[in-house]
Amino acid sequence: MKNAINYYYNLFPDNIHQTEKGFYFIVNKIRYILIKYSKDIKDIQKIYDTHIHLIHNNFYVHPIILNNQNQILTYINNEPYILMMTIYYKENITLNDIIMFSKPVEDYQNLNWANLWSQKNDYLEYQMIMLGQKHPLLKDSFSYYIGLGETAIQLVNSLTPIPIPLSCSHRRLNSYYTQEDLYNPLNITLDYHVRDIAEYIKSKFFNGQDITEDLTYYFKSVKLSNYEYLLLLARLIYPTYYFDLYEEIITDKIPDEEIKKITNKVSAFENIIKKIYWYYKSFISMPIIDWLE
Repeated sequence: MKNAINYYYNLFPDNIHQTEKGFYFIVNKIRYILIKYSKDIKDIQKIYDTHIHLIHNNFYVHPIILNNQNQILTYINNEPYILMMTIYYKENITLNDIIMFSKPVEDYQNLNWANLWSQKNDYLEYQMIMLGQKHPLLKDSFSYYIGLGETAIQLVNSLTPIPIPLSCSHRRLNSYYTQEDLYNPLNITLDYHVRDIAEYIKSKFFNGQDITEDLTYYFKSVKLSNYEYLLLLARLIYPTYYFDLYEEIITDKIPDEEIKKITNKVSAFENIIKKIYWYYKSFISMPIIDWLE
């Protein structure tokens, strides 16, 4: 790997440290990471362009370093790699980190979450018909979470869309992320501010961490429009946490029993959603959701 870094990037580190995330090294007091690129190759140009757009707008993300052929990806032993300059923080991110990160960076736009979720639900329902017999634990729980997805879709479709500025967000966000993960451009997308907040809250809850203080702090410190409040609720209801685990199980990457980490907490999470729903009803007009009444 050292020879490849020397050749493709004209960088000559004294030491290279390999971790599960990639190959770290320091040159001239600048910290770099070379990681294997595992996403769809066709997305790499969009990822690169987005990260350039953010940097030009004074929003920090880890800069991607082109190789000596002016290419984003470098193939080493027939595997694609990408090099970034990176900061290093071991501490897990906090809700305040997410709030500070999710600042507007793009023009006002309307995004159609409901359409994307409907397509996802249709795909997963078809997949369950084809493969569900092999995964009885998934099959037993699947209808409930598809139902949650449908509730989220109906809630979004009941709203009158208003343009909202897009913020720097993440395709997926875990409460165990560090700030190094937070600023990784490979995981960044542009979306509504509440996307990351909802995903962080869900991740923290299903990782067994208390979210009461976070919710209280967020609702006291951040002012949202009524539309954004309801988008946040829809995003909390939509079970990305279940569908992500589902996909790993259905492709035999992890055992079926892992889904119990989610299904064992059904009632507890429903109670969280109900509390937020009734809190909203105290100050905004709410579409009625029968199972939350």
